[in-house]
Amino acid sequence: MLCSECRTGISRRPTVVEFDGQEIHVFDPAFCPECLLSLCERVSVECANCGGRIPPYSQVGVLKTETGASQFVHMTTACSTVGSAFHGFLGKDALGEYVQVEAC
Repeated sequence: MLCSECRTGISRRPTVVEFDGQEIHVFDPAFCPECLLSLCERVSVECANCGGRIPPYSQVGVLKTETGASQFVHMTTACSTVGSAFHGFLGKDALGEYVQVEAC
């Protein structure tokens, strides 16, 4: 299989790199470690709760601001508060479809 960014051969998946204190595992699309790390550095977004970086290809909590803009939080017990009623998938450069989770 080939890296989707640089087209070099990849011997195994998932690709695993450490980024901003997080161990990142990406199965699909295929990346070499160098391209995945570069992608994380270029397109990660800031967590609205802790200020840390959220890498692409991650599950996220989606918060809406007063103006309707989206903010993202890590899907961890420390960052995803009970007010995070929207959950989705952060792709390479955009938020994919997300759903509203009904609160009890």
